[in-house]
Amino acid sequence: MNIGKIGILGAGRAGTALARAAASAGIDVNIAGSRPARHMKYHLAQYAPQAIAVEAADIARDVDLVVLMVPQEDLDEVDSDSLADVLLIDATNRWEDEPLPNWLENALEKGLSSSEAIAEHFNGSRVAKALNHISHWDLDADRASKSASQRALAFATNHHDDAEVVASLIQGIGFAPVMLPDLAAGRALEPNDDIFNEILGAEELARRATEENARQDPSKPRLH
Repeated sequence: MNIGKIGILGAGRAGTALARAAASAGIDVNIAGSRPARHMKYHLAQYAPQAIAVEAADIARDVDLVVLMVPQEDLDEVDSDSLADVLLIDATNRWEDEPLPNWLENALEKGLSSSEAIAEHFNGSRVAKALNHISHWDLDADRASKSASQRALAFATNHHDDAEVVASLIQGIGFAPVMLPDLAAGRALEPNDDIFNEILGAEELARRATEENARQDPSKPRLH
């Protein structure tokens, strides 16, 4: 399927890099940050000139999906009601010493992945984990060079009806999509694991993700 328009929640380096990559692929972009939309004119003119600034409360309006790209420490500032009934791609990461909301910290202590915790908190959204294990420098690199090398990016979700949409976005911005079995498997994409920010083809990425999840949960069978 073709992605027509996406919303990006977070206008920092990662958010604007995705905005540039999506615009280069012919995808319309709405973007919201911590500042009111009217105050983002010069910021976007420099970092994402083809993106349209909107208010955070309107980020899910008339888009195919929303990409969550705010620091995890700021997740309490995101209105979950504004993301109801939307495909929400969690592209956030947990960094050491970063203060976290209590609900997220408690969920991680119970053994959930960060995306499973976010799915519980934003329970009106359909959550997928993706776009977090690549640096913003590489995200909007030249599409021709990416197509030649076909670096793979993985995604994970419990809503398999949305898999085609997520895969289409990844493919549209120049990468080979690799679907993991479920949202819990997305923990293999988090920082400090074997996949994070590594340049891998689809087969190698799938193999490493399987091995990493088997290592973290020995009760799950390994795939060959």
